[in-house]
Amino acid sequence: MSHSDRTLKEFLGEFVEEHALTSGGELVLDVSPEEIQALGDFFVRGLCGWMLGLDIDRRRAHRLVEVTENRRAAEEDPCAEDAEMPEADEPIN
Repeated sequence: MSHSDRTLKEFLGEFVEEHALTSGGELVLDVSPEEIQALGDFFVRGLCGWMLGLDIDRRRAHRLVEVTENRRAAEEDPCAEDAEMPEADEPIN
């Protein structure tokens, strides 16, 4: 099986089989300090990426609500000064 055909679960299972030092109640892995650092960096980058994605989704949702409210206000009172319609080519996100 090539590396690209394995799932994450399969990869981690094989990794644990190769690096496990004990088979008792605790799992102890034989890994180098560089591998530990790389794993920590991976988790930090993943967490930061996830948090940035949440922020983008919140901004996009807020902008969608803003545009929807502006359109609704314009439909109710087309002459109102507060009824600001976005330009047709203005992106919502």
